[in-house]
Amino acid sequence: MHLSKEIHRDDHSTSTKQIFYNDKKQITGILETGKSSSGERGVLSVYEYTGEDYRVVKYGDETKSYAAFTAKGHAILATGNWHTVNEAFSTNEYKFEKGLPVAEHYHNIRYGTKESLSYTYQNGVKASETRVTEDGTVLKTIYTYVNGILESKLLLNNDKFSEQIIYVYGNNHVLLEEQRVNKYKDTQYLASQKKFFYNAKKEVEKTEYYGKYDGKMILYRIEEAIREGNVLTKKEASVSSIEHVIGYYDLAALHDTLKERSMEWAIPTYDKKYADAAVFDVQSCTIEKYDDKGNVTEMKYMDPHTRETIGSVFFRNEYNEKSQLEFTIAYRLVDGGKMEETSIKKFYWLD
Repeated sequence: MHLSKEIHRDDHSTSTKQIFYNDKKQITGILETGKSSSGERGVLSVYEYTGEDYRVVKYGDETKSYAAFTAKGHAILATGNWHTVNEAFSTNEYKFEKGLPVAEHYHNIRYGTKESLSYTYQNGVKASETRVTEDGTVLKTIYTYVNGILESKLLLNNDKFSEQIIYVYGNNHVLLEEQRVNKYKDTQYLASQKKFFYNAKKEVEKTEYYGKYDGKMILYRIEEAIREGNVLTKKEASVSSIEHVIGYYDLAALHDTLKERSMEWAIPTYDKKYADAAVFDVQSCTIEKYDDKGNVTEMKYMDPHTRETIGSVFFRNEYNEKSQLEFTIAYRLVDGGKMEETSIKKFYWLD
């Protein structure tokens, strides 16, 4: 089955997304509309196919093409020459070879800017990705594999080293570390890393974030995800004041950057003793419950110290006979312990 319509409504606005298909079950158009106190809006996306390639043309609700669609209905999508690309605000073109995407071209007609993205493959896996931004900057990512497993990503900016991400695996190709390498002058160095810890089901249970400060790797954030049946408890603790000053080669490099940002006033703060005095001052805890289909039914925001509930959101999920979500209603608790509806999402499906 294919999703044909979504309706989202809350106290302040209503938005609708309608999806139209041809006989091959390819999307031919998407109409997105919204209403709020500030007025009504609409965006129409028209899909055009040439073999496995396709183009998406987007129109605002002020255009003649949008008006023609709303006047004649979605049947107009099967006809030709009814919309004018010149009045669209953007186009996206997608190119494929043997089922694999090889190029994307984006044109913002309204502002006259263009971007492109291209891919190459080797042995069925992505070997490189090249993005050309609107100002002509060429950003390239080169992927390296060992026995079919991603080992690293090398990022180049106009053919110059930008950074490299290295992946470290354990037994059964379980990802243990993600290392980010930067460059300072002619020296490449480990700037930051993530360490992943797993439970018995090989699900990530804890992630530790490290960053370089004054030549040392320091722990500045911890994320935990504890799963017990259909309950997921998320915890996070971080040093809020240090994340934006880590990852530099040494203190001299950091201080030079602060000067470039006209932040000389901060240099005395970030000295050799700063990391030793930094504390985990931001903490949060969220408890989520899910139904058998994997959709959330309850979210509780807890005080990480007292474990008292700060706020709660409840969800009612209803499914059709094919176990597809038909609607979700969100509720909040109000005075007296009663639940008050805050929003609803409704979904419609096609065979």
